[in-house]
Amino acid sequence: MQARMVNLGIVVASLNRQDLDTATGPILPEPSFYRALTIAGKPLGIDVYVFAAEGLQPQSEQLFGYRFEQNRWVRQEVPLPDVIYDRCFFTRANQRMNCRSMLAAMKLRKPYLMLNGTLPAKQGVYEALKDDILLAKHLPVTLPFQSANQVNLLADRYFNGIVLKPSAGMQGRGIVHVKRCPLEQTTKVKGRSRQNRPFSITFKDNHAAEQWINRFIHRSAYLIQPYLELSGEDGKPFDVRALMQKEHTGKWSLTGVASRMGQAGSLTSNLHGGGDASPAAQLITAKFGTHRAERLLEQIHTISKQTVERLECKFGRFAELGLDYGIDLDGKLWLIEANSKPGRSSFRIIGDQEAERLSIERPLLYARLLSRRLFPYFVANESINGRRRYSSFDDELRPFNVQEVHR
Repeated sequence: MQARMVNLGIVVASLNRQDLDTATGPILPEPSFYRALTIAGKPLGIDVYVFAAEGLQPQSEQLFGYRFEQNRWVRQEVPLPDVIYDRCFFTRANQRMNCRSMLAAMKLRKPYLMLNGTLPAKQGVYEALKDDILLAKHLPVTLPFQSANQVNLLADRYFNGIVLKPSAGMQGRGIVHVKRCPLEQTTKVKGRSRQNRPFSITFKDNHAAEQWINRFIHRSAYLIQPYLELSGEDGKPFDVRALMQKEHTGKWSLTGVASRMGQAGSLTSNLHGGGDASPAAQLITAKFGTHRAERLLEQIHTISKQTVERLECKFGRFAELGLDYGIDLDGKLWLIEANSKPGRSSFRIIGDQEAERLSIERPLLYARLLSRRLFPYFVANESINGRRRYSSFDDELRPFNVQEVHR
């Protein structure tokens, strides 16, 4: 029997309406990534296209999206997707509401599965992981922000100060380091603005520091962690991104690891904040030696597998998760963040072609696996009595194990 074409729709927060009819097509948030998915999907029997909430026509119930054809994005009518790959990076509240409404309306017309699950805010991820014996010792203490006075008290408690992070932030935006300087009797605050621009301020008065913190955070949800010295002797902060993805069988696998290094004196190593990438093994070996580097990389592999399985138990099925690790001056490994919409540009930057290829192919193969659950086929000699017959491949998928929990 000929395999059925799988329709994989990449949903994005919005498509610039001003560019719908131009020769260059829309402004997409991750054009090279979507292009790579489209090209790799064709020989796998997967039709990949990009759409947004405004693409669903309420009257005709047609869906319009963009396919990459003849080296450009072309707007055209596309089929309702079998599997949806959520790459929405919302910048306005109405975008989130429009997307939810569109997906709900679409589901009334045709069933679909989401390729990847959704994580809660950082505090929720911490609460889900902290009771795991293996993971707990690699998690920095994380508390919800309640007041600027709380920040001052905690900054006094921790010698290196504390870090304020947006609960649902990304790309290092809005992160703040608060440190007491007893000899100078000052409070130093540095970080990155909401626009991802670096800043540094010194306050000689605790009350003035509290006022600034209250104004900066305003009504946003923030969390507090002890500041970890995650930079080397050169003063450049660095972290390690591990990309965990499911293979075509639905089992978790480590696709690759890469190090990201920020500018000297910066608070973050994020690429969007001016950082650069390098092979993880190379950077860790240079900083900690061959033997310790090997042990750290083994730890990253072990902790990553434990983390994704734990998160699936708590929050349902995922296809991929990006895990960010920091390594302090003593060589201790810290799990800093989990991301359900991970980037993969680091692999291209460091020239890891195998990891780059797998990072594109694995979501496609997993989408094809999910589509088979939506469309089990009927065997001719059993269709008379109405019994539905699954392929042996589908039988292997049931019952779901911990890695294949459906919400």
